[in-house]
Amino acid sequence: MPRMDRRQFIGRALAAGTAVATLGRVPPAAAQVRTKLTIISHRVHQQTATDGPAGDVTRAWTDQNNVSLEWVTLDLNAIHDRIFREGGLGSSEVAVDFVLNTRAVPEVMNLFESLEPYLAKAPIEDFDDISQGMVRAFSSKGRRHGVPFRHAVNALHYNEVLLKERGLDRPPQVIEELLDYARRMTYTRADGARVHGWGMQADNYSDVVKLARAWGGDFITEDYKCVADGPGMIKALTLIRTMYSEGLIPKNITAMKQNDVITAMQNGQIATTYFPFGRTVLFNDPKSSKFPGAFKVALPITNKEMLARGEVIATAEFWSMMIPKNSKYKDLGWGLIRELSTKANTIKTAINGNGPIRASAYSDPRLKEKVSYAALESRALKAARVPMPAFNKAAEAKDIFVEEMQAAMLGLQAPEVSARNMTRRIQPLLPRA
Repeated sequence: MPRMDRRQFIGRALAAGTAVATLGRVPPAAAQVRTKLTIISHRVHQQTATDGPAGDVTRAWTDQNNVSLEWVTLDLNAIHDRIFREGGLGSSEVAVDFVLNTRAVPEVMNLFESLEPYLAKAPIEDFDDISQGMVRAFSSKGRRHGVPFRHAVNALHYNEVLLKERGLDRPPQVIEELLDYARRMTYTRADGARVHGWGMQADNYSDVVKLARAWGGDFITEDYKCVADGPGMIKALTLIRTMYSEGLIPKNITAMKQNDVITAMQNGQIATTYFPFGRTVLFNDPKSSKFPGAFKVALPITNKEMLARGEVIATAEFWSMMIPKNSKYKDLGWGLIRELSTKANTIKTAINGNGPIRASAYSDPRLKEKVSYAALESRALKAARVPMPAFNKAAEAKDIFVEEMQAAMLGLQAPEVSARNMTRRIQPLLPRA
């Protein structure tokens, strides 16, 4: 046998090593790269799907399909601006969009896949158990385009520790007592921390609409009449103006985004506010809250007559998952939607703070055990109405409302003027019923 020189020996050794690797099925590095799916949503969707007491409900599916999820989370208007820009491209990396019910108009449906072929080929588990009213809201010309993921039924959240410090044994129940409560709950604690009795999302419309409805008013009716110039809305605007002028609401409230209000609640800077029921998971989170376990929920504030009759005032909005028509990953997008929609994952995301869109969820023993407010949320959901119906110019109407509402709250113009301006400016934007 001829002798090998050093170069030949090394070459054969490398060849043998390659053969061993092939036999051992060691994949090349490129094969380890996961497919990246982009999701456009609000931060709360990512939180409830991937973080909380029930853990990450997407993990098993992403591992099984060799997928990684990139969550692009934005504020309300920015979410939809990004979604609509992406929808105008020739193709998109986005696999799933989360769309709010106020944007569920026929023109928007045209940007998304009809789900009928997907439902026929790979159905969602017990689809009829999912709120069919929400499904119909995301349908056009007899075709379904969206699968509901989250309803956001609002509750009154309050810090029980702060209430007890002020000698109160319950939160406000009726609109007639809200101002007195806000005054009593605005104080300086023994450690020097300043507490404001009331908080609100001053860059949105829904909190003030809830107050107006407690006064017997409204914003936009289901037949598209803007009634913001009515007595109920004027009383609501007058109330927040009084609270702001007396320092019962943080002075920088107009600069505070949703996450800022959440942080202020966690820090004990705001005693009471409106948020969806599931936000209590964040308020009580020992990793980020100074008052873990102290936050409780109650039904939204009503009025004396309605309280006596046992009636409930509640607002609810909801989000649906949709597949962009120009997506490169339609089948994987559908797979993720199916995974998030299972009965088991509906319960898990509810435990993480999501509003479950399956009717059966509220009778599930796991939810009853883990979610203390489940029965209360179920009661509120039955009475809930959207704060504003869907129409093409809903975003513009929202911006006008916020502009006029803030002008009244800051004392730049009388509440009556703001209320009249809302109706005058918004009515021309509304469709004819």
